[in-house]
Amino acid sequence: MKRLHEMRHDGGSLLAGLFDRQFTSVITTQMVPTIYTLGQLLSGLATVYVIFWAFQQSLTSGLVWLCLLGPAMFLALIVTIRVLLEFVLTVFRIAFFLEALGGQIESIAGQTEEIHEDLPRIRFWRKPRPK
Repeated sequence: MKRLHEMRHDGGSLLAGLFDRQFTSVITTQMVPTIYTLGQLLSGLATVYVIFWAFQQSLTSGLVWLCLLGPAMFLALIVTIRVLLEFVLTVFRIAFFLEALGGQIESIAGQTEEIHEDLPRIRFWRKPRPK
C-alpha cells in the first residue's frame, strides 16, 4: 500500500483519480478549489431562488430578503463552505506531516541504537560507597 506522501504526488489526472477504485492516489486536495467554486455558485443560486420566492410572497418580504437576509444567507453559506474545506485540508496536512515525522523518527531511532551499542554504560547516578 502506498504511503500518503506518495499518493499525494501521483501525476495522475483528477478524472482518473475519481474512478480509481483502489484509492492509490489522494485527489481530495486537488478537488478543493473546484468544490469551493461550485459551492459559491450554488450558494448564489440558492440565495437568488429564496429572494424570488420571497418576492412572490409579498413585496415587503422580498425587499427584506433582497437587502438584508439574502446577503447574510449568501455570506453564511460561503463562510461555512470555506471553513469546512479548510478543515478537510488541515486534516490532510496533519496526516502528511505525521507520516513525514514518523519517517524521521524511524531514522533517528536507528541512529540512537547504533550510538547506544557503541557507548559503554555510564552510571553517574550512583554515588561511590564510603569505605
